[in-house]
Amino acid sequence: MYTDYQSLTNSLNNLDNVSEQQQQTSRSSYQLYRYTHEPVSSNLVRRDIPPILILIFFLFLIVIIISQILVVHTSRYGNNFSTMQKIQEELKKMDESMETILHDNVLPINKWRLLFHIQTHLYRFEYLFALFNNQSHSTIEHLHQTKIHFYLINNINESNEILKQENYTSHSIKNIKHVQNGYEQLTDDNNNYSSRWKRKKQNYDDNNNHKSRNHCNEQPSLLKGRILDENSTFPNISLYEMEMNYSNIRFGGQWSPSNCLARHKVAIIIPYRDRLEHLITLLYYLHPILQRQELDYKIYVSEQIGNGTYNKGILMNAAFIYASNEYDFQCFVFHDVDLIPENDRNMYSCPVFPRHMSAAVNEMNYKLSYEELIGGVLNIRTEHFLTVNGYSNLYWGWGAEDDDLYYRLKEVSLKVLRPPSSIARYKMLQHKKRTPSIWNKRAKLLYSAAKRYTWDGVSSARYNLTSVTAYPLFTHIYVDVGSPPPGFS
Repeated sequence: MYTDYQSLTNSLNNLDNVSEQQQQTSRSSYQLYRYTHEPVSSNLVRRDIPPILILIFFLFLIVIIISQILVVHTSRYGNNFSTMQKIQEELKKMDESMETILHDNVLPINKWRLLFHIQTHLYRFEYLFALFNNQSHSTIEHLHQTKIHFYLINNINESNEILKQENYTSHSIKNIKHVQNGYEQLTDDNNNYSSRWKRKKQNYDDNNNHKSRNHCNEQPSLLKGRILDENSTFPNISLYEMEMNYSNIRFGGQWSPSNCLARHKVAIIIPYRDRLEHLITLLYYLHPILQRQELDYKIYVSEQIGNGTYNKGILMNAAFIYASNEYDFQCFVFHDVDLIPENDRNMYSCPVFPRHMSAAVNEMNYKLSYEELIGGVLNIRTEHFLTVNGYSNLYWGWGAEDDDLYYRLKEVSLKVLRPPSSIARYKMLQHKKRTPSIWNKRAKLLYSAAKRYTWDGVSSARYNLTSVTAYPLFTHIYVDVGSPPPGFS
C-alpha cells in the first residue's frame, strides 16, 4: 500500500517537472521567436515620395499665400495693377496742383484775417445803411448791436500799415481803399447821410430808454429734454404748411427772442444737394429747438450748382463768408441735412471750445466711431474757424473734410468737446449712401492737413456766388465751385 502511494507521488512529481520543463521550453522558444524572427519588410511602411516633390509642394503653398496677400493688398487700390498705376499718376498730379495753389499769390493767413474783418464790416455797414430809410427802428437796433463803427475804424487804421508794406494784387487788397472811401463818406459830418443817421439814432435812443431788456437766462426754462425716441416717426408736411405754422420767423430764416436779449448769435450752415425732404424734416424740428434755447440765429442752406464733383468744404467756406458779411455771428454750426436732434438740451449756443454735437447717431449704435470724428454737426466759434482757416478746399468727392478740420484744430491746440452721449443723440434720415472718394487721395491730404492749413482753406476758397434767395424759413445760397484741379477729380 505504501509502495503504491510512493509510486503515485513520484509520478505526480514527474508530471510537475515535465509541465514545468514544457513551460520553460515554451517561454524560451517564445523569447527566441520574439528576438530572432525575421523583420517585416520596410517596403510596407516606407512612402516612396521623392524629396523634390515635397519641395515643390511647399513652394506651391508659398505661392498661393503670397498671391492671396497681393489680392487683399491690391484690392484697396483698384481691381488690377493698371488701376493702381493710374491712381499713382493722379497722386503726382495732386502734388503739382497743390504746389500751383501754394504759389498762386496766396495771401498770408494773418493778413487775410485782417482784410476779412474789414470787408465784412464794410458789407454790413453798407447793407444796413441801404435799409436805413425803410426800416428805421429795426435797422438802428441791428446797427447798434453789431457795433460796426467801433470795429471798422480800428480795422481801417490797421489796414494803412498793409497798404504801406504789401504790393499784392488780390481782390481784398484792392478793396481797402474802397472801404476807407466808403467809411469816410458815410461818416462825414457834411454828408446828409451822417446828419440823418445822428438824428434817427438820437430819436431811437430817446424812445427806447424805458424799453431796455435783460439778457436771457443762461439756462432756458422752456426746454423739454428728449423729443424723439426709437419709435418716433417723422411728419409728412409740406414746406408751405410749415411756413404757415412758423410765421414768427423773419424772412431768410432768422429769429431772436422778443422778451430778452439773446446771449448767443448763431449761424446754422447746412450743405445741401438733392435732399428736399430731409431739409423740410430738419427745419421742422430745428426751428422750435433753437427758439426754446433762446438764440439769435439764422439758417443758411448752401447748395452746389450743377451735378459736378461735390466739394463740401468750399460750400461751407462760402456760406461762412456770406453769413459773416450779413451779421456778426459769434459761432457757426455746420449741420448735415440728414441728422435730426433727439434732445433739445443739446445746446446750439456758442461753446468755449469747438463742440462736436452729434457724438451719438443711431446709424452707429449711438457710439463714436473714432476719436477724430467731428462730422455731422459741429459748433465752432468764429475766431476759432478763422484760426484754422476753415475747411480745406481740396476734398473733391465725399468724405474726410471733417477729419481734416480735426487735425487743424489739434495743430493749434484747440480741444474738441462733446456732450454726454445721452444728450448728443441724432437720428439719421434714410438715404442712398454716396460713394466716397478714393482712399489714397484722402489719406494723402489728411497726412498733410496740419501743414497745409495756413494756405488751404477759407482764405483761398475759389467760387462764384450764383444767387442768394431769402425764403421764409432759410436763406438759400447757390454756389458754383468750379471744376477739380488736375489729379483731384
